[in-house]
Amino acid sequence: MKPKFIIILNLLLGAALLGGVTLHPYTVSAETAEIETDSDDLEGVEYDNADQNGVLLDIDIVPDEYDRKHYDAALNTVYLEDTDDSQQVLSLYTDSSPDTDKLTWNADEEKGILTLVFPNTYNAVGEQIHALTNSTYVKTISVTSDSNNTTVTVTYQPECMISVETEDVGFSITFSKSSYSLRIRLPEGVTMEQIIDTDYYYNHKFVLQIPGMHKSLYDQYPIIRKNPVITGVKVTQSGSNTKITVSTSKLQGYKYTRQGDYLFVTIDRPREIYKNIVVLDAGHGGKDFGATNRGSKEKAINFKIIYTLARKYFDSPSSSVKAYWSRYNDKFISLSERARFAAEVDADLFVSLHMNSASNRSANGMEVYYAKSNNRVTDTGLSSQKLARKMHDRLENNLTIPSRGVKKAEFYVLRHNTVPSILIELGFISGNRDYNKITSPAYQKKTAQNIYEGIADIFKAYPTGR
Repeated sequence: MKPKFIIILNLLLGAALLGGVTLHPYTVSAETAEIETDSDDLEGVEYDNADQNGVLLDIDIVPDEYDRKHYDAALNTVYLEDTDDSQQVLSLYTDSSPDTDKLTWNADEEKGILTLVFPNTYNAVGEQIHALTNSTYVKTISVTSDSNNTTVTVTYQPECMISVETEDVGFSITFSKSSYSLRIRLPEGVTMEQIIDTDYYYNHKFVLQIPGMHKSLYDQYPIIRKNPVITGVKVTQSGSNTKITVSTSKLQGYKYTRQGDYLFVTIDRPREIYKNIVVLDAGHGGKDFGATNRGSKEKAINFKIIYTLARKYFDSPSSSVKAYWSRYNDKFISLSERARFAAEVDADLFVSLHMNSASNRSANGMEVYYAKSNNRVTDTGLSSQKLARKMHDRLENNLTIPSRGVKKAEFYVLRHNTVPSILIELGFISGNRDYNKITSPAYQKKTAQNIYEGIADIFKAYPTGR
């Protein structure tokens, strides 16, 4: 529904008498829904200031004829609305697809100023400024132009987060409540792809590595921290890189995004950060060698496959699964600690890897175990038995090792767990056929890849809903 245009002559005259005040064609007050305007400028402009629908500003016009040889497109839509998830979305669209590679934007997070430039674009909405007095994040929107370009300048609350997406016909900007734990200034020229993060969760730390020598930058722009769980932030130089070490009071997950010149890091309990979480358990370790044969130790084979080799897949940027390992070195970890660790990291699954052994060398083959005492069906529809069956089938289909089936056993790490849990006996270290396979580097790598892909597929089939 169109709002009535209220011509407030006494306010216009009063503003003019103040001197030095520029009267823009449109000044919208979202609080009063009153519009002060020159009626001659209303032609072709559509407004919808229905606050009850969350629309704060609605300009959508059919542009007049313009020189299409000179301009690639015309800016004809400026639309700001509140969303159901407490965000604000500003849409700036043109009447045709401009050269999106030439669209540019810049954000000054300190001052809360966002500038978006449409090159070779006709300004169909006209020169104007909108003051939004009851808007949560956006304070003003102004549109200016010269003979070639149209520029939209937005002022917003500096403490909010913004996300700018370039679309086929312009920009879509989302303003949302700031929820970051750390704000880190990024050196000029550094891209997100160049940042390397390493999670030392067992020490309640993580490290962000940025290429270049930038310690002096962080003396000038100190890292801002807003989360009380952070106990320390240390900037050091390591070779030709800068390392930012973040310490927390307890095990935490983290994620980071870029906004303009800053990196925003969110720190929280793992389940609030990651969509899918698995604990990977390399059987035995330290003084506990496990089974042995011909100088090979079970603890070392387990660790190499599920930690050293599997990390490449689970820690890759494209991985959809966050993995935590019950042990990260050759250290003895008790069975109770292994089972308890799943609850500590908010895990969704627990997968333990072992090698079998028998006095008879003719015993060969792979087995996957689950505990009957820990086989409840989760809210996702997954149970330990289903997890065991799916992992067994993948390994049987992709590895050249005979199957001895899915079996039940009340192993400690299975029955004392709180999530769907399985134990894989990949093969017999004592076996006359299995030994050469499970000690083969190529076979170990293939096994690690299939464990990762199997777990990723399970999460696809039984999504956590996070």
